[in-house]
Parts: sequence; structure tokens; C-alpha cells
Amino acid sequence: MVALLAATANAHAQEFTTQVLLVAPFETDGAPRLARQLERGTRARLARVAFRRELRVVGSDTIEAALRYAGFRDDVRLGEGDAMLLSRLFRADELVIGAVQTKGGIIEVRAQVMLPRDRRLRQPLPVIRAATTALAADTLAQHVTRARVQMVGLRRCENAVGVDDLPRATKAAEAAVALYPRSTLARTCLTVALRQSGADPDSVNKVADAVLAIDSLNIIAAVVRARSLAQQKSGAAVDAWDRVVRLRPDSLDLAIAGVEELLRMQEAARAVDACRLLAEVHRGEMRVRRLAFRGYIALSRWKDAAALGDSLDYEDTAFRSDSSYAIRHIEALRLSADTLSALSKSARSVKEYPGDLSIYLQYVQLVKGEGLAVFPRGLALFPGSSDLHVLAAREAVAAGKKREALASLEHAVLADTALTQGFLQMAELWLGEQQPDSAIAVIARAPRAGPRSELLRTYAIARGRQMIRETPDTAFVIWRRALNLFSIADSVDSRDDTRGLIAASNLQLARGALVVASKSRDCPNATRASDALGVTAAMLELGVGDGESAGQLRQAYDGMRPIAETAIKRFCPATPP
Repeated sequence: MVALLAATANAHAQEFTTQVLLVAPFETDGAPRLARQLERGTRARLARVAFRRELRVVGSDTIEAALRYAGFRDDVRLGEGDAMLLSRLFRADELVIGAVQTKGGIIEVRAQVMLPRDRRLRQPLPVIRAATTALAADTLAQHVTRARVQMVGLRRCENAVGVDDLPRATKAAEAAVALYPRSTLARTCLTVALRQSGADPDSVNKVADAVLAIDSLNIIAAVVRARSLAQQKSGAAVDAWDRVVRLRPDSLDLAIAGVEELLRMQEAARAVDACRLLAEVHRGEMRVRRLAFRGYIALSRWKDAAALGDSLDYEDTAFRSDSSYAIRHIEALRLSADTLSALSKSARSVKEYPGDLSIYLQYVQLVKGEGLAVFPRGLALFPGSSDLHVLAAREAVAAGKKREALASLEHAVLADTALTQGFLQMAELWLGEQQPDSAIAVIARAPRAGPRSELLRTYAIARGRQMIRETPDTAFVIWRRALNLFSIADSVDSRDDTRGLIAASNLQLARGALVVASKSRDCPNATRASDALGVTAAMLELGVGDGESAGQLRQAYDGMRPIAETAIKRFCPATPP
């Protein structure tokens, strides 16, 4: 004990004001006299070894007198809450609480040091098993004294964190842990300092795990660990946040933060279970009910979401004032087969949120059976909405009003130039109106990059092939249209298939032009054939694949090239240099 006191003296050079230590009456199951003897013995031993300028231990007589004055019996046993009230009476900085019982003639003591200023800060002490009360008291006093060597380092760490001097805080906490390796108090401050300084998450987790290995109920370490794991995007973050909620369901703000994290990590089932636990502790708490509603939505539990949404819509102002909740509530009603309620709620929401486009779009979807009358109202409110114009176009097509549909789609693609589907729908309508050139012009305006570019490419190829199916070689206009479509597809992503189509189409053009040139003996068709073969040569050079069809293309080109050259010589007079 003398060596321990010397180490304490070195570690605790007078730096802070004198601390007050209170050993509260221990809880016990059937041994109040033994517990009282243990308390008295522990207080006496701590008072003997304490340095008076640094620590004052509240005496047994003082504590018992205060309890008698408050109307308690001498053998009263205090729970943690009452012990905290007693510590405030004596303005204690440190509080020792515990429980004592006897097993087969052996005294067993489980105790911990708490800091009344923050009930989350506590240092569990090793379990004591002793044959006599005196030995148990002596051992407990030694454990408390050993645990206290971290207190100076803890206060230094807390003060440094308070002024954002995180390196000094880390150094002070590490020094305190070195003095008392079982430390949870100094380690807790260390986890906070490391987390706030942006230290490597693995380092933070290592310290937090060390705290939780000694004190599994340490909520600060549990929260820091959960946040650090979430930063690492570790799968263990889910269990860590669930643990936080279950450790302190009484701390509403903290528990809600934990449930929010579970929802963010798409663990809706765990979030709903946590909400059920919180609802038992905080009955009628609207924030918990709103989180449960979000969980039901994420789980597609539409009937539960609809029922809870109905209740919140009636009772919760925050729920009613947020249009995002209204949208989800309406969707839950619709998907739970309560279409009439969904339509009614949707109509009310349009009035309650007159400037919310999403609410109006949802309303449009629900009332589309109303016909086209709904769209003029929507477009008057949201003239720049591409989604609303697309919906109006669909309704116009269904009504056989293709020109109105084209006008709506034109507005849609002007509002959103990346709307590939809108351009293709316009092209289909123009083709249905027997206006292929207008269709090709629209396709040429479609965006050639982005997530829907492959759709544009596929569509252009399919439409080009459809145009030239069973088309004669001399139908030059149709071949040119198909070539325009193949060129658009190739400009999206040049591959063997589009280059092969361009090469084959130009060979057909050249063949038709040579046939006409041989009959009319004119230069323009001979030149057309030569130009088309030039494009074919370029495509062959870029590559059209290695299969049988590629060989046929090269063979056809080799056979046609001399014929075209002869036609040029015969039908086109030489141009003077």
C-alpha cells in the first residue's frame, strides 16, 4: 500500500482543487449489517491514505447523520438514483457505489467509481471475494485508490478536449491509462479525443473495444465505436448502433440517432424492432412513431404504414407539415388497396402543399382516370416539368391525339434534354404519321451519352434495318435514311455491328447507282457509287468483324471497286488540272 501511495503522490501532484469522495451505502440482499461494516471500513481506510489537499472522503458519521435527518433508518440501502442524490447533497466529485452479498461464508463485493457530473462515466472495480469484512474493506479501498491514479490524467484530457487541444488530450489520457491499465474513465476521454481529431477508425475502435471489454454498458464508447464503424462502412456498424439503442433506450435523442443510423444503413427491420422498444419506454413519443412509419415503408409493410400514417396524420403536427410524409402515406394507402383513401388524401395534399410538384405528380397518377382535364391544370402550375409533359403525352396518345402528344413531348425534351425516352417516343409518333425525316431529325437530337445511350443506339439500328427490309437498290432516299440512323447509332458507340451495317448499306447504294449509271450513262450516279464505295472502304479499314459476313463484304467491295472506276472513266469527262 505504501508503494501504491507513493505512485499516487507522484501522479497526483497538486494541480486541481480538492476532490470530494463519497462511499454510498451499498445495496445488499439480506446482509445490511455486513454492508454497513464494509462501508464504514472502506471510508476509514480511504480517509487514512488520502492526501488531504487532494482528496476529502465524506465520513460515515456525516453520511449517517444526513440520512437520519432525511428520515431514513441507519440500515437503509440506497440504489443508484438515491446515491446520486446523496452525492449532490455533499457536492461529491467521485462516488463509490456497489452491492455486497455472502456466498458460502465468502463476502462478495461488486463496486464501481462513478463521476456524479456525468452518470455515463464510471469505472468498474475488480470483483472482491474475502473471508472477512475487514479484508474486503481493505481490498476495496486499495482498488479505489488504484483506480484514482487516472483522475488527474482524466481531468487534463477533458480540459484539453474542452479547448480543442486534441493532441494534449490524447497524451494525457494515454498517460493515465499507462498508470491504470484497467481504466475506463481515461480511455473514454481518449476515444472522444481520437474521434474528434480524425484519427484512424481502427485506432478509435481499438480503444473503444478496450473500454467495452471492461464496462460493457459504457454508452460513450459504444456510440464512438458505432460512429467509427459506420465511417468505415463496416457491417458491424449495424450491431453497434443496435447496441447503442438497447443500452440507453431512456436517452431519447441518442436512441433516435441510433434508429436513424439503422434506417440509413437500410436495416429497416432492426429499426422497427428498436422503435418497438422505444415506444414502451417513451409512450406516445411522435419522433419514435415517425421513425417506425419510415421503417414500415422501407419494409413494404403497407397496411402497417397506412394505419400508423392515419394516426400520425391526425395527431402529429410535424407529420402533417412535411410533404414527404404525405407522399409516403398516400403510397402506403394505395398499395394497401385503399385507393379511395389514397385519392382523398392526395387531393387534400395538393391543396395543403400547392407548390410541391411531387405531390401533384402523385395526384395525377391517381386521378388519371379523370381524363385529360387534369393535365392542363398541372401544366399551368408546373410548366417546366418534363415528367408532367410526358404523362400528358401518354394520355393524348391514348386519346388518339398524336399532334397534341408530339407537342407535349417537345415541351418535355426542352425541359429535360437528357430525356432519351421522350425523343424516341416523338420519333415513333412521327413515323406513325408517315414522317420519317422528322423522326430521324428528332432521333439525331437525342443525347448520345449517359445511362440511356444504349437504348438510343439499339433503337436507331432497329429502325434502320426495318426501313431497308425488302427495299430495292435504287431506292436511294430510303437507303440514305437508313444510313443516317446507322450513323447515329455508330456515333453513340462505334462497333463492328454498326460499321458493318454502314458498309453493307453503302455497297447497296453503290450497286444501285451503278445500275442506273449503266442505263443512263450519267456521271452523277457513277460518282454516287464511287463515294459510297469510299465510305465502305473506310468502314472495312476500321473493322467490321472477322466472321463470314465480314468476308462477304470485303469480297463484294473488291468486285465492285473496278466497275465503279471504269464507270467514272467512261461517264465522267476528265477535269482539267
